[in-house]
This record gives sequence, structure tokens and C-alpha cells, in this order.
Amino acid sequence: MIQLVNVSLKNGKKKNKMSKDVNKIQANMHAPFGPMLMEFKMPQPYIDMLNTYGDKISASDKKSKQLDWSDNLVGNVKQEHKIEPHIWQEKLGEYPSFFNWMASCLNMYMKTYMGQAISNEEIKNVKGDITGVDLHNSWIVNSIAGDFNPPHMHSGLVSAAGWTMVPESVENDKEKDHAGWIEWLFADPHPLLNPKFPFKPVVGKVMFFPSWLQHQVYPFRGKGIRRSISFNVTPKY
Repeated sequence: MIQLVNVSLKNGKKKNKMSKDVNKIQANMHAPFGPMLMEFKMPQPYIDMLNTYGDKISASDKKSKQLDWSDNLVGNVKQEHKIEPHIWQEKLGEYPSFFNWMASCLNMYMKTYMGQAISNEEIKNVKGDITGVDLHNSWIVNSIAGDFNPPHMHSGLVSAAGWTMVPESVENDKEKDHAGWIEWLFADPHPLLNPKFPFKPVVGKVMFFPSWLQHQVYPFRGKGIRRSISFNVTPKY
């Protein structure tokens, strides 16, 4: 694992006297079987904003029905809701918008990925920082005991999954094996290669990965809600 910490955040604005937490991006790179995944730490204000938003949707039958996204997803879960555009652009004090934070993470992911590329063909059209982001879709998922997601992949070029709420039984390892975990899948079983990469959901963690990389989510049995967010994006140069 290559650890990348304390990377300056670029948000297209003049530098000001931001706190250290605002001005940094923390990330870890994972390459368990070839395709690169990158884990980011979401600042607390974004977690609070998304949980407040998710709670409001869940509390309103009208809003829950209006934003129901389940017909577009494969999961067998309690609630799946589309994230409205204004959430991505909300101002959070001295923090950049959630969209700008996501774009900075995507920029780091792409630059690191291209730095690992072994073929000139892969990088000949990619130079420097990204200039924009196409956000194709985004959604928030509330899972309860017994809910699961079968193996599937996403659209776009890069996808992400993050967690803003995790059941106590999953958080404290009181579940069996990888219950409640997400798991990425690649290639066929091989004596010298583990084709699975299980990852324990942790509040505030966000994982970026290639959209075509298959993944699944295991059910859990404990009480509480496993709340996650996902989105599909394509960087522009």
C-alpha cells in the first residue's frame, strides 16, 4: 500500500487561511490484483450533510418516492435514493463544495493511475490536471439486516462508494466473516492470485475505482442502518 497524505487541495479559488483539515486530502492506494482503487477520507462536514439529507428523505414518504432510484440499481436493499444536484454544490463554511472536493479526489486518482500505466497508449491523451468532471449519476443507499448487492459494475469511467453510517455490529466486528462489507472482484480464481478484495465499510471512507470493476455487498444481521453513497463520473481534460 502506498500512502499519500497531506496533499494540497486545489479548488480553483485563492488561498485563504483554512484550517489544516480543510486544506488536505488523505488517501491510500490499493492495487490488490491490477486495477487500482484509491481510498479517501471524507471530512466530517460532508458526512454530516449527507446524513442530514438522507434522514430527511427517509422521513418523508413523498420525498422518498420522488427520489426512488431502485429501478436503476441491482441491489436488494431497503432504500435507494437519487442525490439531488444542489447537495453537490452546497456551501459548508470554509470547506469547498462536495463536488469540488470530489473533483480534487478524482484528479489525484487519475494522476496516480496514469503514473502507474505501463503503456504509452494509456497516457498519451492525458496530461496534467483534469479541467472538469461529468457527474453521470449519484445515489444514497440505506441498507438494513438481510439487504445485499449482487456482483455488478457501473457506468462512466470512474466510480466511487463511500459510507456515512455503519451498524455497530459491522463496525465492531461482531458479524460473521465479511458481513456488511463491500468486495471487488477481478479475474478467475488462481493459485497465485486472490480475485477478491473485501473492504470493511468505515464512516468517512470513500473508495474510487474503475467503473467496469465488478463488486458486491454482503448482507449483515445486526441492528441499524448501513448508509452508503455512490456516484459515477468521467474526468475531462
